Amino acid sequence: MLLNKARAYEVMDRHGLDALIAVSPINVQYLSDYIGPLMRMGRTFYNYALLPRREDAPAALVVNGVEYHRLIRNPADTWMPNIRGYLHPIYKDRRDFDPDVEDAEAIEEVMRWPIRHETLSESDEAYLAKVEGLRGGHAANALYALKQALRDAGLERAVIGSDDPRVGPWLEQVGLPGVEVRDALNVFREIRMVKSPAELDRLRAVARLNEAALETALATLRPGMPTAELQTTYNVEIARGGGRAVYLATGHGGPNLPPGVVVEGHSITFDALCELRGYHGDLGRVAICGEPSPELQARMRAVQIGCEVAYGMIKPGVTGAAVTTALIEAIHKAGFPGYLFATPHSVGLEHSDHPLPIGPTLPGGQGEFVFLEDMVFTIDMPYRELGWGALHVEDQVRVTATGVEPLTSCDVSLRVRPGA
Repeated sequence: MLLNKARAYEVMDRHGLDALIAVSPINVQYLSDYIGPLMRMGRTFYNYALLPRREDAPAALVVNGVEYHRLIRNPADTWMPNIRGYLHPIYKDRRDFDPDVEDAEAIEEVMRWPIRHETLSESDEAYLAKVEGLRGGHAANALYALKQALRDAGLERAVIGSDDPRVGPWLEQVGLPGVEVRDALNVFREIRMVKSPAELDRLRAVARLNEAALETALATLRPGMPTAELQTTYNVEIARGGGRAVYLATGHGGPNLPPGVVVEGHSITFDALCELRGYHGDLGRVAICGEPSPELQARMRAVQIGCEVAYGMIKPGVTGAAVTTALIEAIHKAGFPGYLFATPHSVGLEHSDHPLPIGPTLPGGQGEFVFLEDMVFTIDMPYRELGWGALHVEDQVRVTATGVEPLTSCDVSLRVRPGA
């Protein structure tokens, strides 16, 4: 189970919520473990997940009827006991659905596939039994199925948090005026900051994949090569490992350098972001072709010292501000007085997996960033000096009860490749 239930209940209690409704695909996956085809397309409002605070109320996953077959074939795809399905218009054009004539919550059949009875598999038989068992109980669309799930859980008059509060007036429109839906986008992020064991396994795996792919790309570095070749190598290595590359950002930042080309004697930065089974890997490194200047070497040593200071002081309860202040001071003392910026962020289903200021909320409006046990984070450390060049280091790390567990090597030393 991806969901950290204990953390979810604690945060829901703090915010006075009787339940959570997940709308975005990442939060549906987080609550339910499920990731279906419509979610992979990035469609919202076609799947929902419902987590009641009452532990004896049934958690529910809302799926399109076409997804029954997958859930029957792979029941471990979700832990949620209540699967609520809705119409899929494969056998009949339902654009003419008339709510004055038909009951939106009592659809007879979800779909009618052709059937060859003499050669049905066990999963086919189970699928047909499931559809037959729900005859007359399918909904016309996902929202009506969500309404059914809320009634199943006794939440007709409840305070519910959702990552998209538009579902509130929609539920009122379809007959649940007693449900109060509050904006809980950052509540989901607050819950997700503390990872479950299943999440930690996925984050360890994606961190290993990301570092291996980036090191493979770095090994191909040569003067004059297009940086697009580095990105292609990285993308291919991530795909070989079963993941999806989000981006490999490269940059020089030096004076009068041609864009998109590796230039001998100038540092090049790498910011690698990928995803494996929904979870993100984030990593930063610096490389050069040819002999590095003494200044570059000294600056990279100072950055390494700063990282060691930061990782040595992180434990639960320490603030991000305290860590970044100590890190920057250590870099200054180590001989790099111009260094000026570092920011920690949680990593998980999102690149930044913690509450963020949105809408009218000003920077700092979500409170201090505090390291928590079983949080996975990076410290983003970009540096750009116009007329000189750029640096960027970053590693993926877990907070333990007493310190940290590096998920990547934390080897931020300068990668030096031969010149021409």
